[in-house]
Amino acid sequence: MILLFDYFETIIHTKSIDFNRGLAGFWEKYYKDKCSFEEIKKFGEEQFEILLDHHARGLEYSFIKDELPEYAVRFGGETVSMTPEEEADFLMKCNDMEVYPGMEETLKKLSEKDVPMYVLSNSGFSGEALLIVLDRLNIGHYFKRLWSSADFGRIKPCKEYFDQAINAALNDCRQYNKNDIAFVGDLYETDVVGAFNAGIDIIWFNHENNQGDDAVKTIHNADELLKYVD
Repeated sequence: MILLFDYFETIIHTKSIDFNRGLAGFWEKYYKDKCSFEEIKKFGEEQFEILLDHHARGLEYSFIKDELPEYAVRFGGETVSMTPEEEADFLMKCNDMEVYPGMEETLKKLSEKDVPMYVLSNSGFSGEALLIVLDRLNIGHYFKRLWSSADFGRIKPCKEYFDQAINAALNDCRQYNKNDIAFVGDLYETDVVGAFNAGIDIIWFNHENNQGDDAVKTIHNADELLKYVD
């Protein structure tokens, strides 16, 4: 079996989110002499509305490629260039994150079973930055590859987004076929629907106990995943 994982609220739990925590350091370093923090905070809120509009149309709004240039347009100066490490720093300031409870031990057991594991995430932050976060949380080594919608330009449940991960995983693991792949994710509308449309199995991480389809394989905590692995 090959497992594709969602990122947020599947392998990573976000304890709190506040974009302004990241924005404050960004403003202090790059824009303090160009605008007040209240001005850049208001502009950040406008950018969030643009992100929501993109998501409503199935598109991603990349923090690096799409959003950062807009701050330069609005407040002047050159577009800020961030390394993946700096992007990961920004993300971790905004999101207080931890490995999802029980997931690290489950990943270890899956690795001991030689289960190939990958990550397919909806995120405005690049795949390189997301992987750096996993490395900092000591679980990045469990995954062969990670894809972010920030790099692809479209979000789950986009079939083509799933397809690129499926094809890459099968190219890596030639002893498997498409019927051996399962996607593990927590959101029904993006993860369950997306995996179904892509023609792969789905294991719904329904930790919120939402009402769903009884025909869908469902887990309520991380260790239950092991019962579905050959």
